[in-house]
Amino acid sequence: MSEYIEFITAPDDTVAAAVRNSGPNHRYPTVDATGIHFEADDAVMAWRDLLVGQGEPAGPRMVADFVNDGSAVFALPENLVAALATAPPTRLREAAERWVPTVVADGATIDPETATTLLSSLAELARTTDNQLYCWVAC
Repeated sequence: MSEYIEFITAPDDTVAAAVRNSGPNHRYPTVDATGIHFEADDAVMAWRDLLVGQGEPAGPRMVADFVNDGSAVFALPENLVAALATAPPTRLREAAERWVPTVVADGATIDPETATTLLSSLAELARTTDNQLYCWVAC
């Protein structure tokens, strides 16, 4: 599980990949999920499945692969970003409530309210940017 997780917007993969070693450091709009402790890549794919429907079995597209310190950057699937941008609050809450039991079963500690806030914040980020969304993680 990642200890540090931030969802960011960036104009392209190269710019997003550049944050791998030091983190976003408020250079870009972010949703900070640090301290929630979950597998971000698994969560993104679960959210995609919950909001868009069953997707391809492949994981998220890496733009900066994991290195020894556990940091990496990956792009959120475009169909997830589009679904987040258009989802009403009730749909986001429903997705969060369905996601929580799966992540708790994997050892994370997150409650439905925190999950709803996270998805709602991510949806707001998706609505307010023309850029791609990425996730930066580190141990």
